[in-house]
Amino acid sequence: MKNKKRWIRNVRNVSVLFLLASNFSNALIAKGEESTSISTVSSGQVNEIPEIKEAPTASHFFPEELKKWNPATDADSIHNVSKVPLAKRIKSEQTNKDQSLDAKVVSLAIANRNTSGTPSQGSSDKAVYNFTHWQYIDTMVAWAGSAGEGIIVPPSGDLTDSAHRNGVPILGTVFFPPTAYGGKPEWVDQFVQKAADGSFPMADKLLELADYYGFDGWFINQETASNPTTAKAMKEFLAYLQAHKKPEMDIMWYDSMLENGSISWQGALNDRNKMYFQNNDKKVSDNMFLDFNWQYSPSKLASSAKKATELTRSPYDLFAGIDVQAQGFNTATKPSSIVVNGKPLVSLGLYCPDWTLRDGANYDIPTYWKNEEKFWVNSAGDPRDTSMQSNEWQGISRYYVEKSPVTSLPFTTNFNVGNGDRFYQNGNLSKEGTFNNRSIQDVMPTYRWILDNKGNQLKADIDYSDAFNGGSSIALTGSTIPQGETTMKLYKSELLLTGNEVAKIVSKGPAEMTLKLNFKNETVPVTIKGTTNAIGSWTETRFELNRFQNKTIDTISLTINGTTEASTKINLGQFAILDETPLVVSPVENATIAGQSIEEDLYANLRLKWESKGDATSIYNIYRINEQGERQFEGSTANTAYYLTKQKRPSTNQLNYIIVPVDKNQLEHLDQASQVSFAFTDLQAPQANFTANKSFVKVGEKVTLTSTSSLSAEKLDWTIEGGTPDKSNEKQVETAFSKAGKYTVQLSASNQAGSTTATKENYITVYDDSFTEPLVNLSLTAINATASGFTSTNESPKQALDGKLQTKWCDNGNDHPWMMVDLGKLTSIIGFKTAHAEAGGENPEWNSRDYEILVSQDNQNWTQVVQREKNTAGVTEDTIPLTEARYVKLQLNKAEQTGKVARIYEFEILGFQKTGIEVLNN
Repeated sequence: MKNKKRWIRNVRNVSVLFLLASNFSNALIAKGEESTSISTVSSGQVNEIPEIKEAPTASHFFPEELKKWNPATDADSIHNVSKVPLAKRIKSEQTNKDQSLDAKVVSLAIANRNTSGTPSQGSSDKAVYNFTHWQYIDTMVAWAGSAGEGIIVPPSGDLTDSAHRNGVPILGTVFFPPTAYGGKPEWVDQFVQKAADGSFPMADKLLELADYYGFDGWFINQETASNPTTAKAMKEFLAYLQAHKKPEMDIMWYDSMLENGSISWQGALNDRNKMYFQNNDKKVSDNMFLDFNWQYSPSKLASSAKKATELTRSPYDLFAGIDVQAQGFNTATKPSSIVVNGKPLVSLGLYCPDWTLRDGANYDIPTYWKNEEKFWVNSAGDPRDTSMQSNEWQGISRYYVEKSPVTSLPFTTNFNVGNGDRFYQNGNLSKEGTFNNRSIQDVMPTYRWILDNKGNQLKADIDYSDAFNGGSSIALTGSTIPQGETTMKLYKSELLLTGNEVAKIVSKGPAEMTLKLNFKNETVPVTIKGTTNAIGSWTETRFELNRFQNKTIDTISLTINGTTEASTKINLGQFAILDETPLVVSPVENATIAGQSIEEDLYANLRLKWESKGDATSIYNIYRINEQGERQFEGSTANTAYYLTKQKRPSTNQLNYIIVPVDKNQLEHLDQASQVSFAFTDLQAPQANFTANKSFVKVGEKVTLTSTSSLSAEKLDWTIEGGTPDKSNEKQVETAFSKAGKYTVQLSASNQAGSTTATKENYITVYDDSFTEPLVNLSLTAINATASGFTSTNESPKQALDGKLQTKWCDNGNDHPWMMVDLGKLTSIIGFKTAHAEAGGENPEWNSRDYEILVSQDNQNWTQVVQREKNTAGVTEDTIPLTEARYVKLQLNKAEQTGKVARIYEFEILGFQKTGIEVLNN
């Protein structure tokens, strides 16, 4: 990926820098916080900082792009790295008799809405696929790729962090689409090209990418029709990967291509495709995903298992695919379909279980959680339940045993699912506003949910209304009685105690907490009573574990004793088992600002980066220090880079930040923090500008004028010639004209730095009853349309001029697509109406973002009449003063919100066939 940069210099007097840095440190000391080891790096005042206008996004490549990729020149790369190591996982005992201890599950999830434009480290959008039922899968594939965006797609770093914390390997996707969906045979040829020394450069790049970003391998889906030569090269390519990859890295092959290069989905492992799985005694792929069509002949699974055994491979290296993308748990093929005599024949492959959020919930979060529970556990919400029949969706928990990453100390969870409506720290509200940050998602309970009520009637759920740390907690709702008891089985574990540990549960609500532990090789659980103390509105119950030295905790449960007879709500905010001996964390060093952009001279977007060895460190908290010296929480990350958005210019013109390491006991270490500062250039006078909803109106007709001046404008002054009203100080003003004529509009925008004025001569044309020419869509009578390109004759630029929202112009082959319309003669144009992707029923993320419209009378000399940036709307209307032209050009400077594919369903050119239009002289 490449970022367009231009370099700017923020000039500040060096002595001022030292004064500001000194004030910053003094402010921290005044708050009673340590600052002795805080280093100061003032970026942007003396050193040059590259301007990078776009936010960092997850990577996606075509083969030739990946071949040229270098993390040193990819400004986004540091934001896409996962620093979370893959946790060790253990299997639980069976929670029901049907669970297999050997078969595996892979999830091919569209975890991010689009291939392009995925924020590297989360965003303000709460409605993301923040998967939490990791206990039921053995591998996640971050499914992505398209012919228009990129076909080699690593997982985003936040998703890798979440997977690794839960002990699940995660794979990137290599997707060669069928030719009907834009696949190109040359992409496959480029991919498997062999160098003169016998190496495969693209294979080396795949390994480099996985190693640098910290993920665990690749899912290779080759569905582009090819030839025997390319197929032979692909086999050699896979063998090369096996020989050069790290032992723990996985390569999963999709059942699609045959030995002769043709595409034929077998739905089985057989002699026609086995060469991509195993070659005599040589492993070619670690796993194979069998196409969905086995469902039409279930005997294929038995024969596939047999073939795997013949090849000296485990049948559980094969994954029988079930396509749940369209119907989710209503899919006709059920997980029980691969089970014979109570045992899965092969492993299970789930294609697009993100249905639970997408089509199954339409991105409604409460519905998503209900869908997730039914999909992964069962409709009873209890993995012990086996009452559902094989013709029903029995849940993944029915046949696949839970696994747990709770295998090392210290262990702390805040039951934070990685998104929320607001962010809390130690029970206090730190930041308002929706967010997603899967990078800091906690390990959720292994058992969702196993509750045994005696007298009480409690059920468990995810709760966004309150949290101790992060954005969520577990809510137990229902009723309790004074002598009632609820035992909640939380985690399978393998935690060896040294005798120095304590356990803690932080809760809120009318209940008493007791800890229940099962130890390895012991049959009777131990119940431990604790002592309590208040943490604000929360209660911490502490359990001493020193008498259990050298014992290994096998299962962790809580007993909740109610204290009221009324309906109740009890929140669980944190659970921990830890040694309270202070941990020594690595210092944060060399903090700097690696990139910046300024919006409207008022807001800064900053790319922070720093260095740390990461010893005993779980995450980093980033704070902004306000003008009163107080810390304001901005975000958290497990990475050593973070992107800050919309940082408003303070009165001092300087932004100050501190990056604080948080240890594995979840304590901050201010003494090992580092600070960084950014200075704005001097405030400039705002740029005045405005638009009108109409420019050609009848006498008395209302016109709405809207300021589009810089956000740094503090005052607006309108002068509207002939209008009623003719003066205003509002951002938007509605006016009308009592006489025909052409009228000039002027807007001045000012702030403490000065003012600018935008004047549009003869901007509004007002006509009376003597004008009778009909307003028409001139596009419908255009004689020709050309473009930078188009995918097919059914998606040519003419399809954007036919008055139908069922057809479109589409160009996926150019970075800056354009279309030009020849109206056949001079016409009088007053505006444009453009229908983007969303108007045609497609993804709003594909709406054109930045575009301009130019007009010409001779196809030689062009005048820009419209320039629009940061559009998100599915339909845009752009008004211009009455203008005569024959040729109109729509230039897409940013064809999608993040990608480059043009999708224009309609381009209406509004005006009159007549030229030389005159109105009375005003």
